[in-house]
Amino acid sequence: MTTPGAALGLLIASILGLLFHLARGGSLPRLALYILTSWISFFAGQLVSAWLGWQAWRVGTLNLLPAVIATGIGLTAATILAGPERRRTGGTRRRATPLDDE
Repeated sequence: MTTPGAALGLLIASILGLLFHLARGGSLPRLALYILTSWISFFAGQLVSAWLGWQAWRVGTLNLLPAVIATGIGLTAATILAGPERRRTGGTRRRATPLDDE
């Protein structure tokens, strides 16, 4: 893979991670998780497609279709494995009152 191909792959993977975060929502750590996962899974899909000899949606040295499919699978797996996001309440807790016992 050439340097421009790798740069284009990083750009496409970053956009996919950002779009996934936009659709799912979440905090800054989730954004970092999605972008890192999209980079890893994009290039893993690229590597597997080159190893198997698949050539679909070629853009220069990139096989976009397998890489985008791998990115979708990776982002979905990361979301499932990370679990639900914990929301911080800001430290305000409701005190129990005598009326709560009734």
